[in-house]
Amino acid sequence: MEVWEKVWVKDADFLLSTHGKVGCVICHGGDSQKEDKELAHAGLVIDPSDGNCETCHKDIAETHDFSLHATLSGFKSALEARGGSIEEGSPLDTAFENHCQECHTSCGQCHVSRPDEVEGGLVSGHKFRETPSTQYNCVACHGSRVGAEYLGQNAGIPADVHWTQEMMLCTDCHSEELHGSGEVLDSRYHNPDMVKCEDCHEDVWTNTEGNPQHEQHLGDLSCQVCHSVAYKNCYGCHVAIDVEGMPCRTSEPSVMQFEIGYNPLRSSERPYKYVVLRHVPTCSGTCDFYGDALFPDFNAASTWKYATPHNIQLHTPQNESCDACHDNTDLFLTEEDIRAEEKEANKDIIVDEFPETVGK
Repeated sequence: MEVWEKVWVKDADFLLSTHGKVGCVICHGGDSQKEDKELAHAGLVIDPSDGNCETCHKDIAETHDFSLHATLSGFKSALEARGGSIEEGSPLDTAFENHCQECHTSCGQCHVSRPDEVEGGLVSGHKFRETPSTQYNCVACHGSRVGAEYLGQNAGIPADVHWTQEMMLCTDCHSEELHGSGEVLDSRYHNPDMVKCEDCHEDVWTNTEGNPQHEQHLGDLSCQVCHSVAYKNCYGCHVAIDVEGMPCRTSEPSVMQFEIGYNPLRSSERPYKYVVLRHVPTCSGTCDFYGDALFPDFNAASTWKYATPHNIQLHTPQNESCDACHDNTDLFLTEEDIRAEEKEANKDIIVDEFPETVGK
């Protein structure tokens, strides 16, 4: 029996499901009336997400078209913030298509198969999963930083308490924001549907009795300042085309760090003075393979960004006592932590005044 003949046997249960009853050709095309295999499969669409899902899921499809997963607007805004031009046909547009566009995911690459970025493959036969698999979908793409942090895969760093204590899945926090808000956003932190710690831990804000640290610092420090631990930071990423003509990336080894800095996104939604910052995997020469000076205003955007690491702990080294943080300059992003060529880009978030030791 040929592989194509086994599809019916493997997916026998699928035929009884809602999507199975629709029929193969409705989504994948082809001609089920043809007995010849080649003729029946002519024009076959392997991933029929675009233009098909919205037939039944119109409300979700309309907002998904504006989501970060669909538009990659977060990548685009990051390039443009440094003066980069991604007009069609420009060197940076070519680099974007070769190295960034592959991160785009379709409906099917979250709900049926693994994303193309990680070489695809059905997750559970042809079963449509309302909730994407944390392992095969979310962490498959977001594994090197988010996944490793959350699951405790960084040496010496424990897993996030939301995993160890509750075994929460990615979608337990992020389901509302994944399909977009109906407008193009330049950052996940600007999504009005983004979950906040207080959504589940409202009691922390309403009752600080018996917790002097919360009483003193709520609203002034982001939760991660006290409850996160060391996380991965990446430096000096470079993109190119290898000798076989394939897009490739090279970067310096990542570094486990914990850095507190001034809040670059301070607003009524995020009023904190101090937040945790993470170095983004970029440098002025990231795209030099495609041309010279493609980021003419590189220092217009910081290289240390607002971060929400997925390694939350109840007890951390910095919240053991007041003095563990106050006047402990090692915890803060200072000039000594910044590379010389990046000091101008990060001047507004470098800490120059430290919380004094309690009792001084």
